[in-house]
Amino acid sequence: MKIFEEKKLYRVEIIKSCPVINSISGKSYLPSSDSVKEGPFGFIPVGTKGWVIEKFGKKYFTPDEDQEGLDLFTPADQPNILIPYRKIEDAYKIIWRPYEDL
Repeated sequence: MKIFEEKKLYRVEIIKSCPVINSISGKSYLPSSDSVKEGPFGFIPVGTKGWVIEKFGKKYFTPDEDQEGLDLFTPADQPNILIPYRKIEDAYKIIWRPYEDL
């Protein structure tokens, strides 16, 4: 696998709320006023689904688009983000594996 390729390892669902830094790529962002009413800002909500991927030789979580609560932990202008795997390491369950050798 080349260093810049992205490999989808498995699909996961978050089973407990995970804190993430409220700045992505060094840029701070604020949630919309509607999302503050839905849950705690800066946390990945329970039930969020996405992929654990390998990119740049490291593991990341990337949430699926168009889910409730994404704006609690992602900037509005950048919904596709890479969250370091360590942030969700003990807070997910695997719901599908595309490869048998894992």
